[in-house]
Amino acid sequence: MGKVVAWLLKAVVSLLVIIALAVGYLLVAVDPNDLKPEIKAAAANQGLELSLDGNLSWQFLPQIGVVVEQVEFVHSTVASGKISQLSLAVSWAELINIDLSSNRLPVGSVEVRDATILLAELAPNTFPIQLKRFNAKVNNFSLTGQRFTVEASAQVFSGLALDLDAAIALQMDANNGVINEVAVSDLDASIDGMKITGQFNARNNFATAQGSLSSNSFDLQQLIKTIGLSFPLVKLSTMASKDALTAVSWNSSFNADMNGLSTFNTQLDIDNQVLSIASKVDHSINNLYMRVSGEQFDISHYLAADSNSNEQNAALFAPLAVPFALWLGRSQMELSLGKLKLPDFDADNIYINLFGNQKVLRLSSFNSDIFGGQANATGRLDMRSSTPSFNLQTSLSNIDLQVALPAIADSSDISGLLSLEATIQSAGNNSDAIIRELRGGGEITIVDPAYAAINAEEMFCNAAALLGSVDSRNSWPKGTQFETLTGNYQLAGGKLLFSDMKTATGNIAIAARGSVRLAEKRYSLIADTRVNGTTTSALGCSVNKRLQNRSLPFICTGSFEQDGTTSCKPDEKLIRDLLKGSIYEQLGEQLFKTPVTTDGDKEQQSDPLKSLLKGIFEKNLQ
Repeated sequence: MGKVVAWLLKAVVSLLVIIALAVGYLLVAVDPNDLKPEIKAAAANQGLELSLDGNLSWQFLPQIGVVVEQVEFVHSTVASGKISQLSLAVSWAELINIDLSSNRLPVGSVEVRDATILLAELAPNTFPIQLKRFNAKVNNFSLTGQRFTVEASAQVFSGLALDLDAAIALQMDANNGVINEVAVSDLDASIDGMKITGQFNARNNFATAQGSLSSNSFDLQQLIKTIGLSFPLVKLSTMASKDALTAVSWNSSFNADMNGLSTFNTQLDIDNQVLSIASKVDHSINNLYMRVSGEQFDISHYLAADSNSNEQNAALFAPLAVPFALWLGRSQMELSLGKLKLPDFDADNIYINLFGNQKVLRLSSFNSDIFGGQANATGRLDMRSSTPSFNLQTSLSNIDLQVALPAIADSSDISGLLSLEATIQSAGNNSDAIIRELRGGGEITIVDPAYAAINAEEMFCNAAALLGSVDSRNSWPKGTQFETLTGNYQLAGGKLLFSDMKTATGNIAIAARGSVRLAEKRYSLIADTRVNGTTTSALGCSVNKRLQNRSLPFICTGSFEQDGTTSCKPDEKLIRDLLKGSIYEQLGEQLFKTPVTTDGDKEQQSDPLKSLLKGIFEKNLQ
């Protein structure tokens, strides 16, 4: 036994002496910098252009290899960049057991430090990706299908941190550098808080790939803010809920063919709201197709918190812009939702069909059930400038105003079924700017319109009473039921302008015009009333000949936000003209005269009779 041990010790010592002599020979006899021409030539055979301006040196522990400083490389179809330090090494055991007849030196590990790499376009007409501060280490590297591990970190875009760990089995043709097959397993990657796990296989130099990937629950709002440093178009405005987009996860399976058709199927969970996304990419014509579907989605948390915000970069349209702005070819998106919940109302059975050409979106179809009726629209959204603009052709049919107005205007006085056709356009980054720049118009119809705040016939009869009308009823029902209303409207300068509005109640024909200040939600209306006949209706009042078949204008003002603020009064000049020669003339003069005190202030009405008469002409309806 002692002889065996002694023999082994002698063998080990001899081996160490041989290694030491070999190392000494390498240090003295071989300068690795002399190998630069051969290294460049070998790289050129793989389609890789190298610039080796730095020093080359030997590495002996823990593995034997070479360290290269300041490497620049260019590969026309893969990547280009600069590497501060590149290390290539092989274990001593592998070196001892090398098959010299193969004329190939195995590489046990590869380490890259502080590199900047620009990856080539992953697909035609897509954008390249730049990696900064790229560091990577490969252990047990193999090109023959043996499993090896990779650790990498980098900064993507502006401040987006990337970390990756994976096990890889790679088969490469050493003669032409083509990757025949690669299998990635145990993938564990993170992108600024989003962790990705999964596996995939690729063949033919990544021309085809199949696999599945999934993520943890991550803060998408923060991720988009970081991406927005490089792509301002996708910058988000401050949303109504601070927790919006803070719990997002996904899982996806894919089958990709970079020369043909690629398919992706994804389940996306946004704050516990699930959407299914089916995508197809036809690389042969550079087309992207997406279909998004879901049972229900509450969008109220994701709307801008401050409508007065002046944030630029198409903040309002960021959710639509993301998939289309990043895709440089043509695209299409279909959206189907059973219910979309908005802050004040719900929309059901939504279908949207969008076509994109980079930053220009065309809405070919929008359909939804809303407020008991239907909404349809087509249009165009242009996001090529810092201020997005749009035009829209829309129609509404059978919208129940008794349901719609309380939801959108805090008003419950008006009822009826609204239908309209409209062509509008605008531009802006926030709701105030969009309202201010609104232009367009169309036709409007309201079937069975009613206004609960006033009784138009009572108001007319009170005015007619000054001219000697008789047989007026003592009590009137609340509100007014009108005949079908038709008219036109225009949008300009933040105002909604109405014209040629025609309706009737009883024997009173009404022609109206007016405006709505959209931002303030206030309106002003001039209604020309005309009695056709001698009475306002079968149960109404008799009308003096002075008013028969003659227009009597009423001026009405009010607010959609505050019920009970409607005020209507007849035209003062016309009433004075009609009162001339009447026993009511003096009363009318007193009615419209506002006394002035010695200090110039208007005197408050105190005469009970005067107050009563004034109530005939101007009613503050509570």
